[in-house]
Amino acid sequence: MLKQIPVNAVVVGNRMRQLNEGKVLELMQSYEEIGVINPISLDEDLFLLAGFHRLEAARNLGWETIEAKIFSQEDLQRELIEIDENLIRNELCYVGEAEHIEKRELILESLGKRKQRGSNQYADDDESLTTDELARRLGTSNSMYRKKRQLASLHPELRDALRGTEYGRRNLNDLLNLTRQDPAIQRRVGQLATEDPKQNLRFHIDTANIEITTDRDKSQLVAELKEKWGVPSSVMRFDRENHQLSRICRQVTKHTECRVIKGDVTGREIPNYSGFVDHSLFLLEYFVRAPGARVLDNFCGKGTNLIAGLWMGMEMHGFDLNPRLIDRIQDVVDEHLPEGNLHLYNENGISMAPLTDEKETFDAIITDPPYLNCPDLYTEEPDDLSNMKQPEWETMMRQAFRNYHRLIKRSSVKDKIFYPLMLRMSADPT
Repeated sequence: MLKQIPVNAVVVGNRMRQLNEGKVLELMQSYEEIGVINPISLDEDLFLLAGFHRLEAARNLGWETIEAKIFSQEDLQRELIEIDENLIRNELCYVGEAEHIEKRELILESLGKRKQRGSNQYADDDESLTTDELARRLGTSNSMYRKKRQLASLHPELRDALRGTEYGRRNLNDLLNLTRQDPAIQRRVGQLATEDPKQNLRFHIDTANIEITTDRDKSQLVAELKEKWGVPSSVMRFDRENHQLSRICRQVTKHTECRVIKGDVTGREIPNYSGFVDHSLFLLEYFVRAPGARVLDNFCGKGTNLIAGLWMGMEMHGFDLNPRLIDRIQDVVDEHLPEGNLHLYNENGISMAPLTDEKETFDAIITDPPYLNCPDLYTEEPDDLSNMKQPEWETMMRQAFRNYHRLIKRSSVKDKIFYPLMLRMSADPT
């Protein structure tokens, strides 16, 4: 039954999501132009079941009444049965499940069968259901129930984009991460997921953050790294930070064209090694520093060292046998660091043929060669170190070091001038 209801008479329960002011402003503009299209939903006691943002838009416009659809207790009981059947069948994606859980709780509260938040859950009330009981009825734990319910707080446009898709079914943790993003980020992720469904949600979250947010400048990030870590000892013990530069690097490392899966553990995919950009920043700041310095990475892989150096204003040279990586690095640099001085070579990083005629021209070498007997396989090229046995691997690395000796400038202890060679060779992190 549709009815005009006084705005101030509507009862808003404490289970309603937090207001999105941007959404309210959009609705206000729409109401002024064309009026209400979708009425709010109330029970017979005028308890709000759906339409919190619509109600607030009407209130802000100074409307005295708003159109509402009134549900009787019989209507609510029927809808509750339908919701329970959908949840128990377990055919919904995470987003659809969250919306059903949210609506289920609102209906139960309207029917007096749901304990109010903040009330004494141990009080003697046979009619009221706790979160534990609601979770048990769905065959899940309290913790998992609350995590699933949290997804109902996602921006409506994002929920519309993800509902029923692989994104909505695949990874609960990625969806929970989205609930912590600003509304503008959520909306942009919804658009990106629709435009490019091959990428994972974390990739789209990074892309949206790069587009929308303004990150700390270079000097501030470097200063924070120095303050946090002091004099370097083992750079392999960093915690992973999440800043603008790391997001740019993940535009390469997490792109579907660049991800190589070496295996899985209990169904969880294990990708090939990717560099950590704070390691690269740390080494380049402490041991190179000079903007414009000429730096070589002859095993550049997914380009983390290169991107870090470009971000610090250095001239970077990178070699890799995988053409997809070379192309993706170039695309990301063109988009996000267009002023960077980058030279990429889809060539063997041992012989480095394009640099054959050069001598003592590099201020630093920073690289991560494939280590001996590593499980990561990068290409099928016979020149790829990851495909070599120990004798051949050692022969190739000797050749690489001879070329390092030829290419790097000469250091002088007397004059306190140092041109570093920095190689990170660790145990397999998995």
